[in-house]
Amino acid sequence: MTREEKLLSLRQDLKKVGNYLQSVSSEIIENKVSRYPVFIVHKEPSISMGRVVLQAETSGTFWTFSASLLEEFVKKGIIDKEKIDDFRDVYKDPKMFACFFLLTPEDMEFIFCPYDLDADIKGLL
Repeated sequence: MTREEKLLSLRQDLKKVGNYLQSVSSEIIENKVSRYPVFIVHKEPSISMGRVVLQAETSGTFWTFSASLLEEFVKKGIIDKEKIDDFRDVYKDPKMFACFFLLTPEDMEFIFCPYDLDADIKGLL
């Protein structure tokens, strides 16, 4: 699967479940768990990070979504302690954007995507 195909499938999933993920993100922030929620997007049946909030098989999505936090990424050594400020600098407003950690056997990367994809497209027109 190419990077473009991964991103397209993620966008399609986000159209279905974006509102739900946005509410999970808001809950994490409002309950003062973290100011930096991160959704791990994966196909593996189980991973050792985060907590599954949407299972692909039961939600009708291509990807499984697990909720995690910047703090967990630092604790697991995925983000170096010295890079925390750099991450916070690029982190987008969590009320408007989801932070995804796209995890595949080939690679992994952070992606920021607006919850409301239609508003994003209208802003470009």
